[in-house]
Amino acid sequence: MRKLAVVLIGWLFAMSVKAADHCVILQYHHVSESTPGITSVTPDQFQQHLDYLKNNNYRVMALETVIRAMQQNQALPDKCIALTIDDAFKSIYKEAWPRARNYDFPLTVFVSTESVDQGLKAYVTWDQIREMSKAGVSFQNHSHSHDHLIRRDKDESKEDWEQRIASEILIAQNRIQEEVGINPTLFAYPYGEYTTELKEIIRSIGLVGFGQQSGPIWKDGDFAALPRFPMASVYASMKTFPTKVASLPLPVESISPGEPVVELDEWSPTVTLKFKPKSYKRHLLTCFANGSPAVEYVWPEDQSDTVEVTTKGKLNIGRNRYNCTMPSKQNGRFHWYSHNWIRRKADGSWYREAGL
Repeated sequence: MRKLAVVLIGWLFAMSVKAADHCVILQYHHVSESTPGITSVTPDQFQQHLDYLKNNNYRVMALETVIRAMQQNQALPDKCIALTIDDAFKSIYKEAWPRARNYDFPLTVFVSTESVDQGLKAYVTWDQIREMSKAGVSFQNHSHSHDHLIRRDKDESKEDWEQRIASEILIAQNRIQEEVGINPTLFAYPYGEYTTELKEIIRSIGLVGFGQQSGPIWKDGDFAALPRFPMASVYASMKTFPTKVASLPLPVESISPGEPVVELDEWSPTVTLKFKPKSYKRHLLTCFANGSPAVEYVWPEDQSDTVEVTTKGKLNIGRNRYNCTMPSKQNGRFHWYSHNWIRRKADGSWYREAGL
């Protein structure tokens, strides 16, 4: 009886070590040798990624299953991975899906429905989408037009913008429902761009949102703008791939500001991270601003467990990112957080025809 109890305790301990509250989401666009490198991995690179996951006992799960588990506070495997592909380019059907299917790895494709409706040659067809869907590929919402959703038309009011964006997202919902027979529950922001106002629209429609900032997702994350690791160009290198798929969430309990769009006169914004007590060591935190280590750290004496991170340089026009990492207690694994910033042009232009 005692021996049985020891075995049971050992089994429960092993299960607790394997259980986790996080998962790493990988984001792809093209799987091709002939498309722009900034949004592409080659078929060989994609195969190397899949081989690594298979050979190192990662549990590749359907993204919907991962999200459902987190929402229901259920444990996930420690080596949890989900594979996502944006835009529904033709290479999904020709290269990505056959390779993933060989390992029985589920895929989630965020589809921009207008390009498929127009029959553009670079994109899959609805027939191909239905074929993949019947085989288990999940198709989710990536908007109808793949426009810069955070931008307004000239003279467009906030209310008119909200109605236009809600319609844009619902058109894609309806087209996927009509063509595939499923009701999407997930949404990926085109270009990874979002604002607090856009997140509220996504929440009101009942969707879980995903960006293109790096880092693992976890149960305490923002389910209107969850991170994914972009896989393209040098960011898909096998030198860094093992570190990314093994990453852990940075143990923060609050982050400010929540709005990524900075004021017109603010070129060097500060992100404030409040850590969970006893979950960090100050000297181990390392942050980069757009890849540069030139950042300043301030630990306010009147705010325990809090750090303020500010770039010593200036933001670029458009999309910017602060990445922060910290070694974990598990050898070779790092906690990871990425913060988005969006900078308008110096003259404040924000309209779609003017760009950022």
